[in-house]
Amino acid sequence: MKTIENGRFLINRVRNLREGVFASETGDKVEITVWCRDSYDCRLCLYREKKLLYKIPMFSMIELGAPDLFSVRLEGEGVTAFLEQCEYIFEAGGKLVNDPYMRATAGRETFGRKAKLRGRFTFERFDWTGEKRVHIPFEDMILYQCHLRGFTKHRSSGVEHPGTFSGFTEKLNYIRELGVNTILFLPVYDFNEWMDVGEKKVNYWGYTGDASYFAPKASYSSDGSRAVVEMKQMIKKIHQNGMNIFMDIHFVNRSPEFIVRCLKYYVIEYHIDGFLVNTDVVSKDWIDEDPVLRQCRFFGSGWNQVSTVNGEKKLGVFNDEFSTVSRRFLKSDEGQVSDFFRLFKADEGAVGRIHYITQKNGFTLRDLVSYDVKHNEANGERNRDGTEFNYSWNCGQEGSSRRKAVNMMRLRQTKNALCMLFLGLASPMLLAGDEFCRTQKGNNNAYCHDNASTWLDWNLLEKNKEVYEFARMLIQFRKECQLYQREERLTSMDTRGVGAPGVSAHGIEPWEVNFSYYSREIGILFYGTYYGGKSIYMIFNFHWDAHEFYLPVVNSTKTWNVLFDTGRTGGVVKERGIKKYIVSPRSVVVFESEK
Repeated sequence: MKTIENGRFLINRVRNLREGVFASETGDKVEITVWCRDSYDCRLCLYREKKLLYKIPMFSMIELGAPDLFSVRLEGEGVTAFLEQCEYIFEAGGKLVNDPYMRATAGRETFGRKAKLRGRFTFERFDWTGEKRVHIPFEDMILYQCHLRGFTKHRSSGVEHPGTFSGFTEKLNYIRELGVNTILFLPVYDFNEWMDVGEKKVNYWGYTGDASYFAPKASYSSDGSRAVVEMKQMIKKIHQNGMNIFMDIHFVNRSPEFIVRCLKYYVIEYHIDGFLVNTDVVSKDWIDEDPVLRQCRFFGSGWNQVSTVNGEKKLGVFNDEFSTVSRRFLKSDEGQVSDFFRLFKADEGAVGRIHYITQKNGFTLRDLVSYDVKHNEANGERNRDGTEFNYSWNCGQEGSSRRKAVNMMRLRQTKNALCMLFLGLASPMLLAGDEFCRTQKGNNNAYCHDNASTWLDWNLLEKNKEVYEFARMLIQFRKECQLYQREERLTSMDTRGVGAPGVSAHGIEPWEVNFSYYSREIGILFYGTYYGGKSIYMIFNFHWDAHEFYLPVVNSTKTWNVLFDTGRTGGVVKERGIKKYIVSPRSVVVFESEK
């Protein structure tokens, strides 16, 4: 076979060692290369409408020392248009082999349906004109962790195409008004969600090595054949709204070359701003040695070295320590005050810090204050899966409750948790839906549920408007307060000789912090002289009794103004000229100096 399509397209040998599909600038040549380990022959199989059109022989690279690397060039006017109407797979050694570098998929257009996977050719160039991309440094990030499908799949979302890139785009006004500026998506590349475990189960989150890493997930598109364009349209809109987008990519059994190429592909082709990666697989050295990747930001569970470019940090630590300590302090456990202060004021120099109280793995914020133990029976594993260490408190009754006292305490504890998250110095990450009390009914490991238990119920937004408005207020406060725009690193030492350090810990009496095992309260002072703004004083009282706190005198500031108090109805309180203040049980109060 030397031609196809009645002689329209020539089949030629090509010396191309780079795996994947590549078209010439003129669009009249397409080169296809695949490595089929230990195979002696290979054919390119082209399909249209599920029917086999051609089996095209490919040429071994034996003369280049790679006998099981195969390639072919198709030439002729209109060849890219022809191929875009086709699906493809390779046949080698009597087996079908998919292209690990495919840029679009066919067969997985419906989420949760078992299907045969093939590659889809895509050559369309996207117009990024008017994107207005912005760069948000670690210090200014307010992250929003989100499952793209679950965000709009519920019928209450009101979008035209639920559970898709387009559906998410329709909700960008909501996200902008909330105030977050960096979206972290769970996997949006085309993973295989079908789990062969003897019962119908789906891998809803997408953490699996059975994935087409270079291809956007077809079932996340309103038109599976247009997933590439639809994802790029969403990203363009995200950037036009002044936000950044990070991808969570979980690599399994992939080579360093594959990983670096994949990450660069998303930066160049999709304008991705950064990534959350598994640092046991992805090396900092690979990032530093690549001219494209070294300009990006990376989150990971831990980096053993720092990485800066032109003085800007590029690596961020994404771990559970703050979450564990904050949860335990919130529920009034002993021995948490010292660690909370250490983490709350953490202001690392060369490595960014990402703090969260909840994330996709574990309780939602609503469930954190509604359940003492996990309820994972629906996972089909006899409630044996998921962590036993939730550090949660149900406020007096397990699960949903009609008791006013229970619900009032849950409201207060939710606000307290939001204060702990948004008022610290590290970059905060909010789990999507926590701002309006999304619940998974106590399931702390909902990895296998594609249903109402994991989809955001937008009816809760109106029902829990007070929590939403409080979260929105905290985000706005963080954006406007000069403390969070500081250029100088704050320490617990008086580095300026002004009579107080940049950040200090206090107790019921100023300058007398109680770090004892049974302490459950602390005052934290941020001294405005160090960042050119008003001083901020925060009191966290997680004792079950009220306490009267005397406020510190800072320089000429002898009185304080109350900004908000979670122990008061509504939370926002405007009281002026305060020298001492009674803090309600399990409450957070924030003050601003008068000068």
